[in-house]
Amino acid sequence: MIRSALIILIITLLGACSGTEIVPDDTARFEGSGLTRYAWRSEPLSGERYSRDLAYQADPIIRSAVDERLAELGYERVAREEAEFLIEYLSAGSISDGRVATTASNVTPYPSAMINRQADGATVDNAYALGGVKAMGNVLLVFAEKTSTDVLWRVRISKVIEDANRINERAVRSAIRRGLSTLPEAS
Repeated sequence: MIRSALIILIITLLGACSGTEIVPDDTARFEGSGLTRYAWRSEPLSGERYSRDLAYQADPIIRSAVDERLAELGYERVAREEAEFLIEYLSAGSISDGRVATTASNVTPYPSAMINRQADGATVDNAYALGGVKAMGNVLLVFAEKTSTDVLWRVRISKVIEDANRINERAVRSAIRRGLSTLPEAS
């Protein structure tokens, strides 16, 4: 019994130390709406099944993780015309206050007054190669009223995708689950 509790505590602490930042809005407005039936605002990405593009790889995982968690909370996914609220997500390298960052590169050569001090191609390539993983997938989930498109609730989840070369499905699902942890059960 004590051993099981200790294992659960360690797993919880390791999950909390993952570096993923969850920034949810207050749920009062969403909870007060009493809405329980939802649909996705946009259609799933329709790329190649085995695309190397991370957006196409992540889309079905993100959508199924959201659907799975909402079903556990008692929300019902329905056809768009029957939905009471819509869900959409924005995925980007960096999201700040709901906007995609425009200056995310740290290797862009800026003009300088010093002669021969511009970064050359090799310096830029080395900065990329030695700088580690560049992709930092962040997701902003937005729940909106169907008719007015007013935002009911949103959550920003950082580090959903940490590796620029592959997607860790378990990590994505875990991040989405943690992001939706403040949502109330459907009434």
